[in-house]
Amino acid sequence: MTISAIESIASAAIPPTASLPPSQQAGSFGSMLLEGVTRTDASLQQAEQAVAAFAVGGEAPPHQVMLALEEARMSLQLALQVRSRLVEGYQELMRMQL
Repeated sequence: MTISAIESIASAAIPPTASLPPSQQAGSFGSMLLEGVTRTDASLQQAEQAVAAFAVGGEAPPHQVMLALEEARMSLQLALQVRSRLVEGYQELMRMQL
């Protein structure tokens, strides 16, 4: 029976991410969270601009304003759910006994 090194098994089983195209490379968890917050902020700003354009000059059609508001609402709800799950997970880790 031969025993091989763990590094050789791991390198054979899991391909390095550097060989993957940039579209398939997984970023860090923090960068994914930051990207989500940035998208949520952009959605909220777009909805605010649509409401302002509709209120001031009526240039934006009402259905586009409602779509922008709904998209911003759903994006914010998703961000709040992610935050709640993260806080819940952190609290669970803090309750663990060593």
